[in-house]
Amino acid sequence: MADDTDQNANPENPGAATDKTQPATPAAGTVDVQAQINEALTKQQEQFNAQFKEATGHPDLKTFTEAQLQQQGKLQELADSRKAGEEKYKSKFEQAAIGIALMAASSEALDPEIIKDLLSGKAVVDDKDNVTIDGKPVAEAVQKLLEDRPYLAKAQGGPGSGAPQNPSGGNQITRAEFEKLDHPGRAKFIQAGGKII
Repeated sequence: MADDTDQNANPENPGAATDKTQPATPAAGTVDVQAQINEALTKQQEQFNAQFKEATGHPDLKTFTEAQLQQQGKLQELADSRKAGEEKYKSKFEQAAIGIALMAASSEALDPEIIKDLLSGKAVVDDKDNVTIDGKPVAEAVQKLLEDRPYLAKAQGGPGSGAPQNPSGGNQITRAEFEKLDHPGRAKFIQAGGKII
């Protein structure tokens, strides 16, 4: 028999115990909490999207990210073209620096342009804008070339030193005429004290 203090007792059926495993049915006045949470989240997302659009001009984070990636691609393209331009001007600067250094060091040559053409392919410009040829200073490399190929050098010495004299302006030809000569003819002309005009 059920005791008045028995918590499992059913007031309508005092002899039957209540089933604890049965869920309680919601009362007519209760509200679905999950629906309220979902509704609040939706409102919050709408507010966020509105504020995001106002701040960035993009309706949501996905379109903003896509726009940023596209812009980064354009920036990379711009950086690549700028780097190519820098390389182009660096190359031009190096060529000019090499040419100037070779021409300045070729004062003892008959034709500094020939010296420049022969040595410019071996010349490099370092980070301090110094020009070297095979690791040597330009003047040293030019001097070595003139020693190895004396027909490229101007005749040395004054009167009485064995160098041929040319008092009346004598043997002169134009550059075009000189370039038509073969190498032995050029050497002979130079050794005879010929002058290119």
